[in-house]
Amino acid sequence: MKLVNILTAAALTISVASAQDVMQKSMSIMEEGMTQIQKGFLNNNIELIKSGTKLVKDGNKLFSDKKIIAQYLPENKKHMVNVAENAAKRIELDVNVLELNIDEKAYINAANAYSDVLNACARCHSIVRSW
Repeated sequence: MKLVNILTAAALTISVASAQDVMQKSMSIMEEGMTQIQKGFLNNNIELIKSGTKLVKDGNKLFSDKKIIAQYLPENKKHMVNVAENAAKRIELDVNVLELNIDEKAYINAANAYSDVLNACARCHSIVRSW
């Protein structure tokens, strides 16, 4: 019986650690992407904006799974998994809008889409981090 409890605890620990690793990797990739996008706008560097949007998309995909999100959320916030999932969906949509506007040379609209991505990030972080 003790062995079963130990194995169960180990499996849960590994699962939570894995979720943390995914979350940290996801956030790190998205942070780098957002930085590139901002630098791209500041320096009129379209290629930097495009490479940043790719990073944001890649990072967002890692943290879009409800199960991963639920494992990361603090115990008293697990019921808010839908808010985090919706933030990931919003980020995906806003990055697509940003890309379309860049392609159309509608740079003000692209910058507004970047702002919308940042707002989606801040909304989710405010809930998870109790800002």
